[in-house]
Amino acid sequence: MRKRGDNMQKFYFSVLLASAYLLSSCAEGGSIPGRLAKKPKGTVKTLKADNGDIIDCVDIYKQPAFDHLLMKNHTLQTTPSWHKYGAQRNNPILDSLFDISWRKNGGCPEGSIPIVRSVLSDRPIIRKSMSFFDPASYNQGHQYAVIFFNYGQASMQGGRATISQWDPSLAQPADFSLSQMWITGGQSGTTNLQTIEAGWQKYPQRTGVNGPTFFVYWTANGYNGTGCYDLACPGWVLTSSKYSPGMTLQSSAYGGQQIELAMDIKRDQSTGNWWLNLMGTPIGYWPPSIYNGGVLTSGADTLLWGGEILDSSGSDGFHTMTQMGSGHFPSEGYGKASYVQNIVYIDDSGNANGISQNQLSPTAPAPNCYNYQFQQGNSSQLYFFYGGPGCS
Repeated sequence: MRKRGDNMQKFYFSVLLASAYLLSSCAEGGSIPGRLAKKPKGTVKTLKADNGDIIDCVDIYKQPAFDHLLMKNHTLQTTPSWHKYGAQRNNPILDSLFDISWRKNGGCPEGSIPIVRSVLSDRPIIRKSMSFFDPASYNQGHQYAVIFFNYGQASMQGGRATISQWDPSLAQPADFSLSQMWITGGQSGTTNLQTIEAGWQKYPQRTGVNGPTFFVYWTANGYNGTGCYDLACPGWVLTSSKYSPGMTLQSSAYGGQQIELAMDIKRDQSTGNWWLNLMGTPIGYWPPSIYNGGVLTSGADTLLWGGEILDSSGSDGFHTMTQMGSGHFPSEGYGKASYVQNIVYIDDSGNANGISQNQLSPTAPAPNCYNYQFQQGNSSQLYFFYGGPGCS
């Protein structure tokens, strides 16, 4: 008889490996991207950031989300029901985390949203159904240092965490390194698996930017034909006129200033929309209709946080110098290692609850390359440090 912990480990790796294949889809062949896509429909103004990013201001009602077949009768929710300020309130702290140079000439007009112009790639998007039970043998170039929390039933209403931002080095142009939060529901390895995902990622092959960018992601059927990054396909709804997935982020300094992003994803029980909030500011949401009656239509069962790298060299992540997090081992601690803190789950009544270390299951399949460590902060705050320099 299998232990419950063994089954949870299997579930965890199935989620990560399935998402990893789809998240690394742009690294499956072809050349480094450099061509810009055409401006999206509904564009009313185009701006340029100092780093070269092109930002199209798109009529909020003509954004890609509303092209989804299940969104034809969707009513736009401009701010979550619990938020008293509205989606357009200025947030100086959040401004300091993003490259906002594109706003120096006024930003997007009222009634429009900023969409980062896509970078075209010749690399195909490969979608597969996977259920790998032994990550050491079947990681397919991906390595992780992650914690997960299982709620026990599919009624959890969200999660929260503060994640440090870094600019890790990549060994190959087609590699990536990321830190994120997953909210999942359904059985792994099947088309019942559904996910909500957000975090930062350095992936020049996909973004055309040699630095970390903020991203969102989703799938409604176990990565078998649904979901995408950011606004690259219909589904995720952007409501902010100031911030958007795909925008470049500032990074922490080793031994210096630590840049943190406080992120929470919470289901609005009045509409069913899963709202993304950054530093307390609502950015957009995953509408329940894109999950087509599946588990995430009403609740989730598992939360995950941590780091991941893709090694495109063929060494399965055991012989790559692509860094995870800060590129330093977690034993170096605050100011030098990447971390997740303020880890919270939102229960079926909508209440936020702290999570203790004994409620979390950590894993790092290649600990000599990337590892994890729990530490207590000055105020007994639990820190999950993770990452590493890779292996030569």
